[in-house]
Amino acid sequence: MSTSKDQYIFIHSSRRVRIVKNDTGEIEEIYINESKPIAIEGETRSLEQIAIQQKRSYYKEFFKKQFKNFLILSGAGSSIGIGKKQVGMSMAGLWNAAEVKLGEDFTKVCNYVNCSTAVPNLEVLLSLIEGHIKFSRENTKEVEKLIKNRSELLQLIKDMCDLVAPDEENDFPHATFIRKITQRKATLPRIKIFTLNYDLLFEQAANKVGAVVLDGFSFTTPREFSGRYFDYDLVQREKSRLKEEDNFISRLFHLYKLHGSLNWTRDENQEGKIIMQHGCGDPLMVYPRESKYENSYEQPFFEMVARFQQNLRLDNTVLLCIGYSFGDKHINAILLEALNQNPGFQLAVINPDFDGLNKNFQQLLKEAKVSERIIMIDERFSDFANHFPEIQTYYQEPEAEPINM
Repeated sequence: MSTSKDQYIFIHSSRRVRIVKNDTGEIEEIYINESKPIAIEGETRSLEQIAIQQKRSYYKEFFKKQFKNFLILSGAGSSIGIGKKQVGMSMAGLWNAAEVKLGEDFTKVCNYVNCSTAVPNLEVLLSLIEGHIKFSRENTKEVEKLIKNRSELLQLIKDMCDLVAPDEENDFPHATFIRKITQRKATLPRIKIFTLNYDLLFEQAANKVGAVVLDGFSFTTPREFSGRYFDYDLVQREKSRLKEEDNFISRLFHLYKLHGSLNWTRDENQEGKIIMQHGCGDPLMVYPRESKYENSYEQPFFEMVARFQQNLRLDNTVLLCIGYSFGDKHINAILLEALNQNPGFQLAVINPDFDGLNKNFQQLLKEAKVSERIIMIDERFSDFANHFPEIQTYYQEPEAEPINM
């Protein structure tokens, strides 16, 4: 008996693209704005091609608008499959890597802390390990073994997030995306990227396309963290004198790493100051476990989260969520507040198969069907970066130099 799967791949108020697949995964029907498209004589495109092109046409039109405040929230999905030596992994991929890392100990650990392997979730496993270490009154040797296993898993996460950017921009969506969004007029509020990832792909992308990053760290060595650096900007003074106004440089964006970074560390020899240091042995990161919500209220994470919340309260703001699975309670609470309290806020979600098995998207999808302020797009980051519109009107053309005769 054949079964069909009904699935949205684009939804924004009355504009919708819906596909119906059979049990082999082939598209049997498509609906554009809840109606079947009229057959066109000589049409050579497949149903899949028609659906994808319509979806991209809709979201290109949406992102050609000039939003005053353009924010990005990047989750683990934006790094999946990216990297030269090794590629970014999903949480499921990290679970599989953990099985290999611990070998026979992996099953023993799961059984000991009562972690189900039916639904792989490394965050749950680390939380259970943490709880047993903290509260267990059992055999000291067992606790010592758990401490060792925990260290191995945390080291695995650090190793798997140490990603090197691909050589070619075509293979590096972060670079393609940064190049496009920094074409925006420099006189508008700067693009702000908030990422939950520990890797350095956005920093490497900025280097590749010649963009400037303001990341909350000083311009001196060692680079020291302070929230005041997010309030800085860069201008070209020579042109400013000629025009008697600030001439902000182009291709600059702010980067906020909400869960820390591979190159942040706390220098205990300098009164616990947070510095940027490549190759540090103990990076400052909020690891995937329940305690991450408590850790987010410590510096520098509190500063980052506060800035995130503050920016979502601004008028005429769009937040573009890329590869975020809506699994972090403290982040979701901030997004919910923005949707409920800020009528000038719009939320755009880029995630493949958002109308699938992930329960975190179900309520959001329900809201998107009745709200013009939510747009949901079934797309991988690599494809989205390639099809994100080039907005030439955003580009700040260089001034013509006078010709001496």
